Amino acid sequence: MSKKLFPLLPLLPNSPPKPALYEPLNESRHEIRLLKIQPKTDSPNVHCKLQTYSLEKESRQYREFLRKCGSETEEIDGRTPTPTASVAPSQLQWVSYRLGTGLANVGSMKKINSHTPSSTLHRYKWGDFAALSYVWGDASDTRIIVVNNYPMHVTANLESVLRHLRDKNEFSGRFMLWVDALCINQKDLAERAAQIQRMRQIYGMAWTVVAWLGEGSVRSDAAVQLLHDFVALEKAGCIAMVEENLRRDKNFLGSGCWLGLHELMDRTYWKRLWIIQEVVMGAASVWIRVGGATIDWLTFCEAIAVLQEHLWLAKDQCLVMDIRTTGMDLRPVWKTISLHLVYQDLAVMSRTAHDPSPGQEPSFGRLLDLANSADCINKRDKVYALIGLMPRAVERVIRPNYTLPLSTVYVRAARTFIEVYGKLDALREGNPWGPAQCPSWAADWLWRGRSRNSRVEGPLWGPSYLFPRVPQTVRHVLPYCASGKSNAQFAFSGDGLLLGCSGFIIDRITGLSARGVGYFSWDADTVVRPDNWHSIYGSHERTSEALFRTLVADRVVEGQAASARHAAILRLPSTFARGGPQFVERGWKFMSGQEGYYFRWERFRAVNGDFPLGDSLLDHFFSDELPAEADEFLFTEVYSCFDRSSQRRRFMTTEGGYMGWAPDNIYGRSDEQTRQGDLIAIVFGCSTPVVIRPRGPHFQVLGEAFVQGLMDGEAMEGLELGKFHSQSFVLC
Repeated sequence: MSKKLFPLLPLLPNSPPKPALYEPLNESRHEIRLLKIQPKTDSPNVHCKLQTYSLEKESRQYREFLRKCGSETEEIDGRTPTPTASVAPSQLQWVSYRLGTGLANVGSMKKINSHTPSSTLHRYKWGDFAALSYVWGDASDTRIIVVNNYPMHVTANLESVLRHLRDKNEFSGRFMLWVDALCINQKDLAERAAQIQRMRQIYGMAWTVVAWLGEGSVRSDAAVQLLHDFVALEKAGCIAMVEENLRRDKNFLGSGCWLGLHELMDRTYWKRLWIIQEVVMGAASVWIRVGGATIDWLTFCEAIAVLQEHLWLAKDQCLVMDIRTTGMDLRPVWKTISLHLVYQDLAVMSRTAHDPSPGQEPSFGRLLDLANSADCINKRDKVYALIGLMPRAVERVIRPNYTLPLSTVYVRAARTFIEVYGKLDALREGNPWGPAQCPSWAADWLWRGRSRNSRVEGPLWGPSYLFPRVPQTVRHVLPYCASGKSNAQFAFSGDGLLLGCSGFIIDRITGLSARGVGYFSWDADTVVRPDNWHSIYGSHERTSEALFRTLVADRVVEGQAASARHAAILRLPSTFARGGPQFVERGWKFMSGQEGYYFRWERFRAVNGDFPLGDSLLDHFFSDELPAEADEFLFTEVYSCFDRSSQRRRFMTTEGGYMGWAPDNIYGRSDEQTRQGDLIAIVFGCSTPVVIRPRGPHFQVLGEAFVQGLMDGEAMEGLELGKFHSQSFVLC
């Protein structure tokens, strides 16, 4: 749950006013408030001291260090420059400068200083600070702490972490703690908005980000140790042998640790939207703490990568064994959302969080995926909680304003990305089905139908021995260029609700495969079979080629275009019952372990097998027998590509004889779907076609489309030849 915008509960009855607690911050001096936790006394309450400090008050040594490093500074709104998180020298550089490279690189010194800097390393005249990342918790479950001699109510979770830190005698001196609930005057809307704009700086410049996951237990301690073991075994080159041993003995790495890891990754912390920005901006400075157990962020990410890349299939049976051993009445299935969040998003973005080069920030679509992965109390925070991850040019324009209607916040976000980049790729994320009632061209950040695993520009799912991991960044190169090199032409209405643009209609939808009902089911009754579909691709053989390219969205590993060899997907067995024995016979470890994951391919084939494609049915293009020369990499590649391209999409055919993918609304009502007769348009300045629907004199956007044969500018050639005719669209 979000906590940034939840107001502090009132003072205890009859408590005196505390005007000194929240004097206005001087933004021109980059002031923040910091918390000092008082040592334990006979009082049953945690006592803290809250004071204001300026981030301009660098120590003489640190200022000299910055000059020697030639550290760039950034002037914000004409105010005095101060080092920013994205350009400030690293903590290790500063430690090496003060202690010398030899001493700074000693393991024990690195560990000590990564937690708490000695006074020699304090960067400011007043000391230094850490930032707390935590879950607010149940607002009705409160405890009393004492701040500047005044009692205050805070949530039980915050009191718990402060008590834990007090008992450890941490943050009691000149190394202090920034806690948003206490260091921001939550009742001052203007201050709250201004501080949110500074989250990138606060978490990026904190010496340490304390990621508090909650109180510990025997199992959580075992889980943290298991993560340390993963990294140690991988570095020793033993992980393949570990995986083999786990197949034989599920307790090979201990008992209870797998259930502990499952519980650890299912904690509320990972479901809170604000942690994404906090952890990413903290990056290498983050220390995860669960009770008394700790693990640094880089080690944690490496451990999750080992689990994802080497032990993903083994983990399932290990969890089952742990649950049986404990006798607990639990569903023996991993909840993997937070594992994917760490592996695919947080770890990747952490590596580039302090890279100032343009293009390293998440795309508009990726930000929407992140917003969809966690929750917050104030739904405006779907946008505002991610401001620190946005491109600087966008960040400067989007100013938090909690008085705006929710739909206005979302409309302004889409408009800002369009205006800053001068492109209309934001239309790919639009549809009229979101609960915030936005115009269809402006992405609704509450719409649940997104999936980070559906993006063609993302990495493929599969084992590292088949898909070796290369250093990843969050730069997502657009995989298609349907509108060629055309420039976007757009204008907004005075009220900002209508978007005028230019492009041309290329086709009309005539057939649709079954729509998804949630992630795991398809409704066979929703198949829309086309009448008299004639393949524009030509012969049965050419249509077969178009089909296999469509099934993988014509993009495979590392974003490369598909080739003739990827026709292998037409030989992928329709069910695991038919394919499993063949995978085992060939010794394909990954594919033979897909019994619990094969359902997308199985259900697609089963529900749509009699979908007509000209004189043939869809099933007629496939065989269930693997060829003798079948290659594990190739079949895993096409299997994973289909898994990706089929998420939030429906197979479609068009009036002009094309095939492709249309938007799917898997959590929507039966009438909130793409329909037969919807139009496919190329919009100048948008990299993919979009599905649109006439609505009076205007058009609604339904989302992006994939049309096999028209994704790389081919339609623009048709426009030049007079096959298509450009027109203006007003999107509502």
